[in-house]
Amino acid sequence: MTTQQQATTTVTTAEDDGVRRAVAHLTTVLENLGPEHQALRTEEAKTSARERRGTVIRMGEGIVQAARAVALTVEALATVHGLLDLGVTWRFSKTADGGDYTPLPSLPDSTETLYQALTYLDEASVALGKAYTPTKKHPGLAVARCPEQMQVALTSLRAAMEAVCADVADAETTAEYAPALTFLDELKDRVCRPVPAFKHVVVSTELLRDLVAAGTGRVERDVAMWLMLQAGQQRHRSTDKIAAQLGYEQSQVDEALEKLQKAGVLREDGTVHGVHCGTASA
Repeated sequence: MTTQQQATTTVTTAEDDGVRRAVAHLTTVLENLGPEHQALRTEEAKTSARERRGTVIRMGEGIVQAARAVALTVEALATVHGLLDLGVTWRFSKTADGGDYTPLPSLPDSTETLYQALTYLDEASVALGKAYTPTKKHPGLAVARCPEQMQVALTSLRAAMEAVCADVADAETTAEYAPALTFLDELKDRVCRPVPAFKHVVVSTELLRDLVAAGTGRVERDVAMWLMLQAGQQRHRSTDKIAAQLGYEQSQVDEALEKLQKAGVLREDGTVHGVHCGTASA
């Protein structure tokens, strides 16, 4: 084997390893988008409010678009892998004197296919960004229904994009897609908020009786439940945060808090009577 052949083999193997890593990440992305789409379809079927249902439908469509772009990326990278494995490079037919003859089709170029793969990856990230763009009326819907799986999906999508950028080995391309990598990090932090873990939350029967006796409506009960789950942290709440997480208007939450305080469910500092965060025996 000549020195030139050895160099070609080394480069081909290195690029092929990067393609394999990217495809492995993208397989993980596709698998983990499934539970999120399933949850959104279930939510769509159970939602009667037209605007709220429309938002959920749009989110599901965004997941479908992202999945389609991921599938196209894998197809493009599989083409790259095949070209490298077969030793195919961008070649033209030759003229009689050995020059490139362009009127006939050329053989494909693996680098150009890598650029196409990056385009698909960017489309996937844009589709997910649109899916989780908060709306004015229902900003609280712009969160992952399956945060653990979506966190894996977004992390893997970022890793795949980074791997393909590294294979392209072009400083200009790396700089072009750097904002997309940052965007995926920010999107993951925003929509995949972990569910707070509590040691134990104990609610007194008196509190439950007070809620029933006060004739509270759905908004008041939802707000009260939110506060119960924040046991020990209620003083740090903000009404816009509660509204965003529950999908209500801030004015509805303010009114609910006022009603709960009048009913004796809340203390003056806004904490809930009869809720304890600690050991089960307390």
